Amino acid sequence: MGYYIIIVALVVAIGGFVFGVDSGIMGTTLGHNTFKLYMLGPTMKNPSLIGAIVSLYNTGQALGTFITGYSADRFSRRWTICAAGIISTIGAALQSGAANVGMMIAGRFIAGLGCGMILTVVPVYIAEVSPPKQRGMIVGLQGMMISIGFFTANWIGYGGDFATGDAQWRIPLAMQIPGAICLSIGCFFIPYSPRWLIQKERYEEAKKTLLALYGDKGEDFLSQEFSQIHDQIQLEQTASRTKFLKAAGELFSRRYIRRTGTACFILMMGQLSGSTVIQNYQNTFYAAVGFTGRTALLISGVYGIMGVIGQVIYLVAVADKWPRTRTLWVGSFFLCVMISICMALSAQFPAGTTSIAGPRAAIAFIFIYSCGYAVFFNAMVWVVPSELFPFFLRTKGLGLAVFSKSVVAIVLAQITPVAIQNVGWRYYALFIATNFAAAFVYYFFLPETMGKSLEEIAELFGDAVVTEHQGDIDNIEKEKDVIPQSKHAETSV
Repeated sequence: MGYYIIIVALVVAIGGFVFGVDSGIMGTTLGHNTFKLYMLGPTMKNPSLIGAIVSLYNTGQALGTFITGYSADRFSRRWTICAAGIISTIGAALQSGAANVGMMIAGRFIAGLGCGMILTVVPVYIAEVSPPKQRGMIVGLQGMMISIGFFTANWIGYGGDFATGDAQWRIPLAMQIPGAICLSIGCFFIPYSPRWLIQKERYEEAKKTLLALYGDKGEDFLSQEFSQIHDQIQLEQTASRTKFLKAAGELFSRRYIRRTGTACFILMMGQLSGSTVIQNYQNTFYAAVGFTGRTALLISGVYGIMGVIGQVIYLVAVADKWPRTRTLWVGSFFLCVMISICMALSAQFPAGTTSIAGPRAAIAFIFIYSCGYAVFFNAMVWVVPSELFPFFLRTKGLGLAVFSKSVVAIVLAQITPVAIQNVGWRYYALFIATNFAAAFVYYFFLPETMGKSLEEIAELFGDAVVTEHQGDIDNIEKEKDVIPQSKHAETSV
């Protein structure tokens, strides 16, 4: 595997960092009394309004997926990622300069719009430039960057507590901007997806991109890769040239509904694992076991480290070594156990308890939960959905899956503050049940995709797949019966 692929993937994976910071920063922001006083008034309490600030971000994500499904196919994955970075920058600027709660909600919504686009198109792009044998690791770089972004957000929030006045939360919110700007600038230095170029019949550019990405693998591999991508897209040609809405409707056809349902289920279960609830409302959970103020913010910073540690474990020991299905069902069972322990500890040692050991144990198991989620899910929930769909449905299918994830996140954002206030530790039971159900589905019904090309994965679902390849990459343009001449002038990538 060449260094160029890793560099390209890391540039695009900055999108994961942007999402990690954007989603993580609100957890610490809600821990600042200056923010709550400014936005919520003298009482500093308004569960419904807090839920709105969190959920409008997820609403923006949901709408961003619809933009991406069209834009990534029409204007390319590359420039869609660039646009997402610009939109995220605008949203962050509105948040950091918010004069009232309405402006804050608008900023969160626009940032969510950009992150919804990022979550849809970044894993698709990385999957399309990755070799089959290393795709789990390379797409997993996005998960690593999400963890680093979340870790960074927690420590930015902690550092903000040492400022005075509104700077405590305005400066941390402004720290969403640098990553988004870097993402947009980086898009000028990466190639188009070779699959997108072939679909647009820009064959010369596609050939150059494949040479840059896979030049170390030899001409036979390059020839076979080009031929398989081209011929598979030709098989899908009729569907791929239909109107956007008609093509998107294919997601619900008998032929593709299983893939659609699987992708949506995986990302929805990523939310229903409890990870986002713990992330956004961790200061509330810490308060429930007796930790508040700067101590809670410090705990949030340490919590972020666990995600990075877990992601490193995934890249070293799990990615492309464990089957996808085993990773997901073992992970679901692990989270089920961790949440059960946290529920028992929270019930036994509520806020105000005289015991020190109990609350500390509860925090420790939340940390272990965070590490486990990063090992088993932080990357895998993006790897598998990005592999399932044929080219003409890939961005649309992943977009629908991210939309489903966002809808679940919106519901959880609205009900969590109220649930914590009214049922307390019993709220954990929801996530125990959902993780157990997810483990059952992954074990018995999820097909294994590890090590297969994106085109070969279609065979698992009964699609016709090109398996015979011929020709040398230097002669591809001469084989007119296999690969037509490009209709476009060659441009530099």
